Amino acid sequence: MAAVRVEYFRGVLVSDLRHFLELPDGAAGPARRLAEHLRFVVQAATAGEAGVRWVSALPCRRRPGNRRCAGRMIVQRADAAEPIAWGCSSCGDAGLISGWEDSPADMRGRQPKSTSGVHQLRVPDEVAATLRDITLLDADCERVVFRARAHGDDVILSASDDELDELIGYVAAEANHEPNRRRQQRLDVAFAVLSEAAPNPRRAPTAPSTSGGRPADAPPRSEPAQTGLPELGIAQVQRWCAARVPEHARHQVRLECEVATRHLTILERRAPWRADFGPEWTSCPIARLRYAKTTKTWTLYWRDRNLRFHTYDRLPASRHIEGLLTEIDRDPTGIFWG
Repeated sequence: MAAVRVEYFRGVLVSDLRHFLELPDGAAGPARRLAEHLRFVVQAATAGEAGVRWVSALPCRRRPGNRRCAGRMIVQRADAAEPIAWGCSSCGDAGLISGWEDSPADMRGRQPKSTSGVHQLRVPDEVAATLRDITLLDADCERVVFRARAHGDDVILSASDDELDELIGYVAAEANHEPNRRRQQRLDVAFAVLSEAAPNPRRAPTAPSTSGGRPADAPPRSEPAQTGLPELGIAQVQRWCAARVPEHARHQVRLECEVATRHLTILERRAPWRADFGPEWTSCPIARLRYAKTTKTWTLYWRDRNLRFHTYDRLPASRHIEGLLTEIDRDPTGIFWG
């Protein structure tokens, strides 16, 4: 890994994002906070329009006089692969970021196919911060979160009906599996705020119970309610997940199908390997199957090491989900199971 290095030139922080992508375990807190700041700036700049200087929802990283600066990050990305410029709207903190192209923070890519039904959601700054903290968002939802713009003390999110539905599904899934009570409360607030603007409001997510009800060794399961997915496709994936792990091993590892509005996510769940780690099972996404209502086809996605999903380009979209499940099973490139 390259050494972490930043330089100041006439008060401007000059950095290379590649130096901050994989910090060592012993990296100091200031280095980690700077890495997060630079990554967020790149995500915002690449989620928004090129060649435009705009005020993002990202807060300033500085604390002059031990008080948080009230400024927001102004970002600008040129059409060509040039350094991204950023600066605080209040305190004058500024910088240039190179080495961002094709990094995990690069949000360039497919733009929304249609602008119909786009919502302009005004949300509290705390909700925007909660959304940025969700790690399992797909690329489309990440673009919604990071192209958000500042509006006074609040934040404006622009999202189509489908994007909003997807985002709500991710928030609900994260809340359902969040063991930290404070963070779960923040996710519940975000769920409520987004659901108020949704065309089909959802009920609040329910945290998994730790006493009574389901057996203690079983991980929480997702409920397929209020989904636009074919019931046959859901059942096929659920059967495939159940058949892949033998009965005698299910107290240690399971495959489960997590149902969202427009996709299914195949998760590997493992029991805690030490008693002092608590009763919670860990979850790791393996693959995603996204359904398109207009064509009635399924598209297969694979997950990278940064927990972002990408289209699996070795197979086209198909009306027959069993063929995609067979490909996951075969895994000819080792992209799903390693």
